[in-house]
Amino acid sequence: MRRKRSNITSWMSYTPVVPEYGARPASPRVRRGRQVTVQAWEQGLLFRRGALARTLDPGGYRFWTSGYSLRPVDLRPWIVSVPAQEVSTSDGVSVKVTAAGQARVADAATSVTGTQDASAALYLAVQIAMRDVVGRHTADELVAARTEIGEELLASLRGIDELGLVVDRLELKDIVLPGELKRAQASVLVARAEGLAALERARGETAALRSLANAARLMAENPALYQLRLLQQLASSSGHTVVIGTPPPLAAPGNADGASER
Repeated sequence: MRRKRSNITSWMSYTPVVPEYGARPASPRVRRGRQVTVQAWEQGLLFRRGALARTLDPGGYRFWTSGYSLRPVDLRPWIVSVPAQEVSTSDGVSVKVTAAGQARVADAATSVTGTQDASAALYLAVQIAMRDVVGRHTADELVAARTEIGEELLASLRGIDELGLVVDRLELKDIVLPGELKRAQASVLVARAEGLAALERARGETAALRSLANAARLMAENPALYQLRLLQQLASSSGHTVVIGTPPPLAAPGNADGASER
């Protein structure tokens, strides 16, 4: 009789699903007399016949009675990342926002017994908080006060204590505006830069005119300053003929020596 062949390949390729917050899959049961170890970054939940008996700190344990199972829970913080969500702002602009933060398990027993999937519940709470906070602000406020918006987002989380989790940090990571609004903002920036450039040119011209006016006033009050300035200009240049002083008056017609007839 032909022996039935077992599916060894499918058994070897099986990979258990691990929750996002890093808790290892629970051992089905603790064998009597065999030592179990809780790692330094974990806290162990000891169950007996389905009921939570006690929590175990890091270390090695050995149990001499049957009916126990151990669920290690990873207490190390992990990254919370929410991909792009399309949300409408208070001024009716549809923006895409992403959020990122850091969370950790604060109560191992609550995170396991209080919900079926603590990480999925946290993800939903962050999504709801994002829509609530973004909907209360305009698009300009989101771009200008991103740090304050992140603090408000963290304060808007609800029901996290019931999950046994703590969110240490949460903020808006990216804010993607519509293409029309991007082009409009670019036009505003260009117009603002052109206005600043025109203002600087006007200030420069005003300062130049003010300097010329002051120089003209000084020369009018002190005619010798004009002669001194002319000499300075001549000293710095060459190849020019300059007549300094007032020429003598011309002689009257018909009188070569300039004497007047009686």
